[in-house]
Amino acid sequence: MSGGQFFMKILTDYVGEIEFKESDIITFMTPMYGFAESKRFILVGTMTEEFPFVWLQSIDEEQVAFLVTNPFFFKEGYDFNINELDMDELGIADDDDIEIAATVVIPNEVKDATMNLKSPIVINYMEKIAKQIILDEDYPYKYKLFSQTEG
Repeated sequence: MSGGQFFMKILTDYVGEIEFKESDIITFMTPMYGFAESKRFILVGTMTEEFPFVWLQSIDEEQVAFLVTNPFFFKEGYDFNINELDMDELGIADDDDIEIAATVVIPNEVKDATMNLKSPIVINYMEKIAKQIILDEDYPYKYKLFSQTEG
């Protein structure tokens, strides 16, 4: 069998054993803040309106994974500029080349879940590269996902 891709497997702390192809790997240009040993990740799961979260799973350190979401699902008017250095480093020629993800923290009470709007992850899907950037805009590191006005 020629031309096929080989599947690799890792055993993760959060989702058990997962199988992936080399083409699924997203390489971070600089490591996520606080995780210098993890530069290669895969996205695990499918983001839907019903469940707008996926795992960003390190393949360098199997115990490292981040729950991420599309911040635009939760924060109306979320808008920012990516500086030219980051645009060049990520090979971004057009906004259509990228996806934005925000890390999510779910404490003991799900209603207290937050996402990091100050340091989004910018992913160039065409090149399979990514970078977590710190925005100049005034967004919180811990933006509450769910309204406190319920019940």
